[in-house]
Amino acid sequence: MWSKIRLTIYGATSLAGLIWPFYFILQFINLVRNGNIQGSVIDIGTAFFDDAWITPTSGFISADTGVLLISIFIFYVAEGKRLKLKLWGIYFPLTFLISLAFSFGVFMFMRELELKKED
Repeated sequence: MWSKIRLTIYGATSLAGLIWPFYFILQFINLVRNGNIQGSVIDIGTAFFDDAWITPTSGFISADTGVLLISIFIFYVAEGKRLKLKLWGIYFPLTFLISLAFSFGVFMFMRELELKKED
């Protein structure tokens, strides 16, 4: 029973980690389209990452997430190897291509499935 609950939670957080971050990406894209952010592709990309540090609040969240990312990547390697998960290395690029919330949720979902097999 608890395994099904965990699978549901991990699946839901993966879905939320796919949808919610892209809501904000779309807002940024709209700012660029409307001319609120201008410049070359490099300037726009720089603005995107600079905004993550623009206020103390956003800086706190960015710093906290950055440190958390290191621990999660170590966890991916350790658990991926320990459980012999297939394609455990795919979660690294998924983190940067989609979002940390998505990649971690999917990793935990796949980990839970593997643990369920062992029971």
